[in-house]
Amino acid sequence: MSPPTPPPARTITDAQRKSTFRTFLWILGGFVATIGLLVATFSFQGRAAREYGSRAVQAAIASKPSPSISYEQPCADLLNMPLPDTVDKCVIRVMSGAPEAILDVEGGRQYRVTK
Repeated sequence: MSPPTPPPARTITDAQRKSTFRTFLWILGGFVATIGLLVATFSFQGRAAREYGSRAVQAAIASKPSPSISYEQPCADLLNMPLPDTVDKCVIRVMSGAPEAILDVEGGRQYRVTK
């Protein structure tokens, strides 16, 4: 009985190399585009929440809070506007006459907006 013969060595052509490289570039480009889209989405969501908080702080300043008392008030009551879709909770906290908006957004993140 004779030993088995090894299969012939496989040769890779230039066309196969180009095709493999093109596939790699498409996968890499798709990955980078997906990451960019996620960053842009989170940035947009955060900006909408911060703008809402800024409007709430401006409304609290316009009400001329007393520096001798501290209180909390929901932003929706102060602005007479509903919360943005990404914001779970918004509270205006006034301490020593300085208002601060505290926004809880999706994903467990929190923004604090002051003047």
